[in-house]
Amino acid sequence: MAMHTQHPALNLRCWFTALLDLLYPVRCGGCSEAGKGVWCEVCDAAVRRLYPPLQTRTVALQSPHAGIAMEVTSAAIYAEPLRDGIHAFKYDGSRDLAAPLARFMIEAWANGGLQADLLVPVPLHPRRKRERGYNQSALLAKQMSSVLGVVVDQQAIRRLRYTDQQAILAHEERRHNVQGAFRAEPARSNGKHIMLVDDVFTTGATLSECAATLLSAGAIRVSAMTLARAG
Repeated sequence: MAMHTQHPALNLRCWFTALLDLLYPVRCGGCSEAGKGVWCEVCDAAVRRLYPPLQTRTVALQSPHAGIAMEVTSAAIYAEPLRDGIHAFKYDGSRDLAAPLARFMIEAWANGGLQADLLVPVPLHPRRKRERGYNQSALLAKQMSSVLGVVVDQQAIRRLRYTDQQAILAHEERRHNVQGAFRAEPARSNGKHIMLVDDVFTTGATLSECAATLLSAGAIRVSAMTLARAG
């Protein structure tokens, strides 16, 4: 019987990977403890879920869609350890957190029997995406799509101008900051029920502006789902 030996390059790669794991062990995005994976069971159990029953809030849209209220569903409260997990996911390059964090959104979706024609992640400006390396909302949407079977469309809406980070602005400043910052593609949104996907729902200014833009492009309904909700 022929003996198969491991290729020297593969063997070297395994040793290099083991050395990296020893020098830079994987730490949990919530509690930062090593040896528990990117998201540990203790942190998972500590997340303050907003289901069951599923909870939603509404955001009133501005002119020309005044009178329309968008439903926003959030999977959990923006508090530790989830807050630290989102920070690591969003700012520290821990993109492997997309799968365990998106699971909260998938569970909430199933719990509430939510439906939509498209999942549309809130877009980043190209400059911001280069700075961060990826769009965290798009990674969440892709994880949701793989389980729920709802198509992700990252081209349905795009960000036209670079804006200040919403997290550093006061309530009224946030709405002004994103006003007119987006453009939707009518061919992609016309006649569709769109579910916007984002990481954190705070004042709803960004979601509201995206929704108004999509409705003006012909969407018949726009809802939103976020991983976490502040307060």
